[in-house]
Amino acid sequence: MCRDISLEENELSYLVTEMETSYVRLPKNQHYHGWVIVFLKRHASELYELKDKERDEYMKEVSRVAEAVNDVFGAVKMHYLSFGSLCPHLHFHVIPRQIEDDPHHAIKMDEAERFLSEEEYANILERLREAINMKRDG
Repeated sequence: MCRDISLEENELSYLVTEMETSYVRLPKNQHYHGWVIVFLKRHASELYELKDKERDEYMKEVSRVAEAVNDVFGAVKMHYLSFGSLCPHLHFHVIPRQIEDDPHHAIKMDEAERFLSEEEYANILERLREAINMKRDG
């Protein structure tokens, strides 16, 4: 995980942008449309391993990304998930939930696969980059 989160593309995702403490990635599997992951740049397994300043900046970035995802995809509720059982590298899944999503249905990352065309990924990446940059500048 630590070696490929900075790559433009890896087996599972595309790089959206690099921030001060994190890399934002768009999973190729868009089962949850608009789903992104915010990875801490350096290796840490737990949030409490970060010093206050780094933790505060990282969580600010997670929030900034979530707001940008909302701007691009809309959401009735944003879900923030941090598991780490299979990948013990600190990261938050940011998933926009829609009105038609069943609130009682548990989120399962591997429940289904939905792959997009190269053009669709390129469009999403462009829109997310623009929205995140606007949040940075604003």
